[in-house]
Amino acid sequence: MGRRDVPGKGMGRWHRLFLTALLACIAASGCGAGDRPRPDVILITLDTTRADHIGAYGYTRNITPSIDRFAADATLFTRAHSTASWTLPAHASIVTGKYPTSHGAHFDVDRPDANLGEALEGEMFRQMTVNRLGSDQLTMAELLGEAGYRTAAFVGGPFLEPVFGVLQGYDLKDAEIRTIGGRPADELTDRAVSWLREVPREQPVHMLVNYFDPHGPYEPPPGYDDLPLARVPLEPAAPGRAGGPAPAIPLGPLIDRYDGEIRFMDSQFGRLLAALRLLGRYDGALVIVVADHGESFGEHGMMEHGRWLYSEVIHVPLIIRYPGGRRAGESDSSLISVVDLLPLVSAETGLTLPEGVDGMPVGALRVILAESYRDNLFIKLFGPRFDRDLRAAIRWPWKIIQSDRGEVELYRLDEDPGELRNLADGRLEREMLSLLDDARAGLKPPARRAAPEGVQPKTLEQLRSLGYVE
Repeated sequence: MGRRDVPGKGMGRWHRLFLTALLACIAASGCGAGDRPRPDVILITLDTTRADHIGAYGYTRNITPSIDRFAADATLFTRAHSTASWTLPAHASIVTGKYPTSHGAHFDVDRPDANLGEALEGEMFRQMTVNRLGSDQLTMAELLGEAGYRTAAFVGGPFLEPVFGVLQGYDLKDAEIRTIGGRPADELTDRAVSWLREVPREQPVHMLVNYFDPHGPYEPPPGYDDLPLARVPLEPAAPGRAGGPAPAIPLGPLIDRYDGEIRFMDSQFGRLLAALRLLGRYDGALVIVVADHGESFGEHGMMEHGRWLYSEVIHVPLIIRYPGGRRAGESDSSLISVVDLLPLVSAETGLTLPEGVDGMPVGALRVILAESYRDNLFIKLFGPRFDRDLRAAIRWPWKIIQSDRGEVELYRLDEDPGELRNLADGRLEREMLSLLDDARAGLKPPARRAAPEGVQPKTLEQLRSLGYVE
């Protein structure tokens, strides 16, 4: 009996999958030969990539020519937001269409058995507590796989390794991460293209490519380390952890290194698109390019990402090329969340959404929601100011951030995009808090929270090197 072949609740889950596949065939006018082909679904996640460091979003430094050309052939969403400010909950939202509260894959200080340190001896590793994405959650890959798609994931960063649950449903989980900085974009592109070449052209595919390069410790490869300050030696206090208060050091060398990593990733993104065209899989495909979160460089006194919800970490690039080039060259200012990507895929492929999805059709969303959960390690490293859960809501142009300790911040984003003037006071604050409460009231936490099991020492070593565990 396989891991998911359990009686009772599990059977209901697979019955829903079977019904989804059956309804998808009906929606596509039958399942026999000659039916309208479903589009390939290509999902490319740009880990830790700020929207304002991409030319199509106004960055004046020419480091993303491939992404910019793609954006001219696609639809650029200017008000896209993530649900979280770090990799695991954000990617879980992308693949399930659910907010972190609903899918459960996030920090959890109340569960010692969810501790990443369980795989190593000694109390020094028993700091970071996190839930995996539970097997009761249905993912994009599972839905597409049951509908006849060949599925494969090519992963650059540690929190997408199979033990954390986001890759459930992929036939191929190419996630062997061997180096501290994750897997480089050229290796991921090589392996993704090689896999595509082996799949018969008539077979629809769903492919996830998770580019991880723009991430601390900011070490662009040779040939991409030539921006003016990229080779300047870093100060001893330069960040090497996943987030925290900004040290009093020059930020120019860090930004040039970060931009160099984006430029390298962009070159490999261009290679991947060229391969899709060569293999005849570009024009008819649904191609989604999105970041899971951004990065801080001193804004609000913070560095990197992880435990706050300001725009530099939750406003993300989202560029979608629809099958056949519909809406090519358009810019869309609708509010859109990464939870809306699964409903988009459903609409484009004819699949029926599973129950419990929080996302909505493109253009229907009126309130953006983001969440951040407290983490024992961060509290230990940086003190009681981080001993809080956060939630945020955006009803354009207003944004509110509230902690479970009572602190409230209110910003008007069109006049104050840097979120520098806290306007929390009076009637509007009460209205936005009520809006936030209403948005979160509809979220349903999973019945069972799942701990990651069998985390390998090499994964923990990488997470520790990136500052996620001590």
